Amino acid sequence: MNYIGRTCKKEFNIRKIFSIHYFEYNKDFVYSGEKHDFWEFVYIDKGAIDAIAGDKRHNLIKGDIIFHKPNEFHDLRANGRIAPNLIVMSFSCKSPGMKWFANKVLRIGNEEKNLLARVLHEAENAFSSKLNDPLLLALQRREKQTFASEQLVKLYIEQFLIGLIRRELHIGVSGEPASPLKEKTSKDAFNRVIDYFENNVGETPNLTTVCRTTGYSCTYLQNVFKEKTGRSVMEYYKIIKLEKAKELIREGNYTFTQIASMLNYSSLHYFSKIFKRYINMTPTEYSSSVKLRL
Repeated sequence: MNYIGRTCKKEFNIRKIFSIHYFEYNKDFVYSGEKHDFWEFVYIDKGAIDAIAGDKRHNLIKGDIIFHKPNEFHDLRANGRIAPNLIVMSFSCKSPGMKWFANKVLRIGNEEKNLLARVLHEAENAFSSKLNDPLLLALQRREKQTFASEQLVKLYIEQFLIGLIRRELHIGVSGEPASPLKEKTSKDAFNRVIDYFENNVGETPNLTTVCRTTGYSCTYLQNVFKEKTGRSVMEYYKIIKLEKAKELIREGNYTFTQIASMLNYSSLHYFSKIFKRYINMTPTEYSSSVKLRL
């Protein structure tokens, strides 16, 4: 028998990746704008921004993504009220399918967010460059990369693009069977606890209180969080409190002492100690780091 191999058709082929960024800016951040001969998208992970794309202005909030086509002038700025966190990625792709993204502003869902998170994770494995450096001109490869990390970065971005188009065309993306009941149950439990933490970020609950309030056993929640985050329930709560602290610092409306009090830390010294341990810089150093201007 004469078997004939079929070369797989590619709807998207990313040739080069120019930048992968995760920025945490303060509420007064302003970017002077630029244009270049490759694609770029900006996803608002937290907060809000005003974005210019060509001759149009867009007010974007958490969950929005905007695409900038090659040679389109674009700039962005925070709205002066809410400190934004942004994912910015730029790449060259000559595939005809990219025309669909010209002038697009979209809302993305959890599946697309998870893909962006995977890109960031693999970018950390592949490149030694700091992903929060706005002046970065070229991604530097790590001397010892995690196996196939660069390829996964490319594939995840291509999958992200495919998924957005298929979603708009109402086509299922993965074709995989629905998640098992066990996975849905653990996801519901995880989300319920996260919602509780975010709504009580200024409190000091213990594990027993969390379990009693959410209706899950302590052993079950510990297993769920260990599986999904690699941390215990209360350890993850510390991270959520610190993310809120970072947001308050970037907004610049409160002193460190006020923030420590708002988040129920026992003292400014203890707040600074915990902040340094998890964020790898002091609150003062972090405050300076997010005041970058281009």
